[in-house]
Amino acid sequence: MIARARHSYKRMTRLWLLRAGGVLLIVLLATILCLKFFTHPVISGPSLTELVIPGPLAHVQPQAVRAAVLPALTSKGFFSINVEQIQAAVQAVPWVATAAVRRSWPHTLYIDITEEVPVARWNGSGLMDAQGRVFVHAMDSAWAKLPMLSGPEGSEQDVLAEFNDLTTTLTTRGLAIQQLTVDARGDSTVELNDSINVRLGRADVEPRLERFTTVALPVLSEKLADVAYVDMRYTNGFAVGWASTGISPACQRHAGPGERPPTDGRAGGRTRDGSQNACTTPAVGHSNEVGPNG
Repeated sequence: MIARARHSYKRMTRLWLLRAGGVLLIVLLATILCLKFFTHPVISGPSLTELVIPGPLAHVQPQAVRAAVLPALTSKGFFSINVEQIQAAVQAVPWVATAAVRRSWPHTLYIDITEEVPVARWNGSGLMDAQGRVFVHAMDSAWAKLPMLSGPEGSEQDVLAEFNDLTTTLTTRGLAIQQLTVDARGDSTVELNDSINVRLGRADVEPRLERFTTVALPVLSEKLADVAYVDMRYTNGFAVGWASTGISPACQRHAGPGERPPTDGRAGGRTRDGSQNACTTPAVGHSNEVGPNG
């Protein structure tokens, strides 16, 4: 009788322990879920519900900035938001040069934007900043006065650097570059603000432009209105294409003292740097040549 009572007691104790363990496990899981649900907002901080973009902004669209920021704000609080991610998203918006992101307790996100400043046009419709980055394409006539740079894709920074170097050479002489074109072979041609094209080739571009300003310009000063282009791709001289109504420009070779017209001065020939001669007609006789000191 006593043995049976003991056996029954042990079985009831075991069942009680199993039930108590099950209840404890359920309570523990419920506690963990409650802690996760209620403490997450506390750890993350209050939600950011206000976006402030100080202005004024001339080109950046606030709605575009809001659209870029919204994915990074979803389910994020004041402390858990990724500021670097938001900054990168905003800087990808057209016309944004830099973006500074800061939080203001408890619900506000400020984004200070610096807009791009175009310094040149690129290959027709692109607008280029001072770092040689084409940041947007626009056909707005407001940018028509910017210099036009043209070249193979991927050469933007090199062409801009060449433009800046050539501009330095011309600024002291009151000249400016309206257009700089670098073709696939690397040959450079500039169009000045008086609409004269100066062909500079691939090598010694700056010295050739310097020689144009000090030698060719004084020689041609009284005839500039009739000049279509000046080809400076010669060792000691230059060639001039004269504008004529209804016909192709004629080409006149200007050589240094005692220099006979070389083969690269003939129509279809090669200049000293290997580039194609610009002359479309043979060079004129030596009696029409002048002697630059270059």
